[in-house]
Amino acid sequence: MKIDDERKPSPARLVMATLAALQLTACATSAATVTLDQAIRELAPDYRARTPASGAAGLGRRLLGDQPETNACFDGDQGTAAPSWSLVALRYGDVLDGRLSADFGGALAVAPAARASSERSASVTLTDLVESRLSAVYLDASGACAGLFAEAGTSYVKVLTRAIQAGTIEVAAEQSTTAALSIDAAALGGASVSASSSSGRKLQGASLFFADYPECFSVVHDRKDCAGSAVGPGNACDLDACSFNVAALDTSGASWAGKLSCEGGAALDLGGALGAWGEARKTAPGVAYNVRVLPGAWLGTVNIDLRRWVTRSESPDRCAPPGGAPHPG
Repeated sequence: MKIDDERKPSPARLVMATLAALQLTACATSAATVTLDQAIRELAPDYRARTPASGAAGLGRRLLGDQPETNACFDGDQGTAAPSWSLVALRYGDVLDGRLSADFGGALAVAPAARASSERSASVTLTDLVESRLSAVYLDASGACAGLFAEAGTSYVKVLTRAIQAGTIEVAAEQSTTAALSIDAAALGGASVSASSSSGRKLQGASLFFADYPECFSVVHDRKDCAGSAVGPGNACDLDACSFNVAALDTSGASWAGKLSCEGGAALDLGGALGAWGEARKTAPGVAYNVRVLPGAWLGTVNIDLRRWVTRSESPDRCAPPGGAPHPG
């Protein structure tokens, strides 16, 4: 996976340098609160606090406003990098005021018994940090994602391509408050929770994603309709650098087999049910094709709906801010 060029500081590298130089600590008073959102906004404004934090990276999801879609319709080459910053230190003045729960959800739960304590502050330290990355991004236009960009033309989208993961979670609080706190080791994939001290809890080997980074992309969508295409070799439907033909139909006429052939020698065997989208196939960096084959009007013919999506990284200004109008292209 390609990492930023050392000779030319990128925005991401500058963010990491800032994070290395700054350490988030609690304010002067013991009851001061520093939430996950405050930490990320202060130290890495290009990143988003993921609240509640979760055990899944969630990369490849498009942002709609400030919310990621359920389906991850984008894919790419997966890799990891070690951030230059080593920890995030958070503090909650009252573990029952809802802010701890908003940041961690069920991953870090507080029992009602905590109300019995007069001192309910707690600190949470996230260490063993790893950044998961998605590069050479392309639209995986399969299933429900096939209709994501139905019209031909260019669209601009924000896609989550990086996520910061903590491998160790350590909680410290007054002893009676600590007794009411629990870390969900099963949900986070870690080993069992241990006591780091008489007033602390520690989970190692976890997978807690608490921040992510959206990148701007353009998606160019093209299509080619080839109606009445004869089944068999030599009857190709061409779209840019690739051509597709249906080699055969099964005896019931319910499914088909064919091949997508592209410049440069790539040849992909495809198949599927008549009338349904198949699985999208990546043919080059950022380029994906998908095809839908429908029954033709005459025996031995089919109608081919061939589509191509080209995904390219863009400067952030190409993507509209949340609630803004789409960039005109």
